[in-house]
Amino acid sequence: MRRLLRQALLLPVLFGLIGLHTRHHTNVDVDVDTSRPRSGADADSDAGGTRHRSPLAGRGHASDAADTRTRATAARPKTPGAPEQHPHRRKRKMDDGTVLEIPKKGSADRPKQTPEYSSGYTENLDAPTQNEDGSWTINLRKHDDWDQADFDSKANHLQQLGTDGSLTKKTGDGDDRGSTVDQWRRDKEYEILHTSENQAEVNQRLQELDRQQIDHAQELQLGGKDEQANMWAIDSVTNHGMGGQINSQLRQIPDGSTIRINIVE
Repeated sequence: MRRLLRQALLLPVLFGLIGLHTRHHTNVDVDVDTSRPRSGADADSDAGGTRHRSPLAGRGHASDAADTRTRATAARPKTPGAPEQHPHRRKRKMDDGTVLEIPKKGSADRPKQTPEYSSGYTENLDAPTQNEDGSWTINLRKHDDWDQADFDSKANHLQQLGTDGSLTKKTGDGDDRGSTVDQWRRDKEYEILHTSENQAEVNQRLQELDRQQIDHAQELQLGGKDEQANMWAIDSVTNHGMGGQINSQLRQIPDGSTIRINIVE
């Protein structure tokens, strides 16, 4: 009788232990998307109790977003603005004692760049048209010899200014042209010297700059200002041709007219 009583008392204890053991194994924190036990490293990518695994192996969404931002930044077109300000010295001593310098134009390290300007860039270009609000629309069309990226940058910039109502035909060349263009180029040379890692990079970047013209992003003939904030460097041939397209059409438009831009594909 005493043996049966002891067994009856032990049964609830055994059932309780079995229940605790079962709950311990069924409450493991499992990832919904992979059905694998969660590791400590996974905790960094939780958001609001819902887990989203990166499609790239070994990476979180924060890393993916950073990569996306980098790619978008690299693809973003240039914008006008003054170069970075650096000491106005033509030589720079590196930490290892190496001296970088700005070569003279026409030297072996910086040969003279002579652009071959295109012609015929106004052929078959539609005449400007007047809009119902009194503004005028002029056309920009890329020529085969022009740089696509620089054409896109300038055409899109002008188109946006036209949409904002900021383009107006000025008499002559618009705002007085001073020495700001030359100063922009000199400041850009100093920027290149102080942001390059070796002389080969200095030479390469300066040669690229020499193939470009310092351009008013908003053309002076369209009401732009002769200031560094309105300047950038773009391909010489492209800039020359686009300026010619604009000028040839402005001749047909009254002074003071508001201008809009149509980009011909």
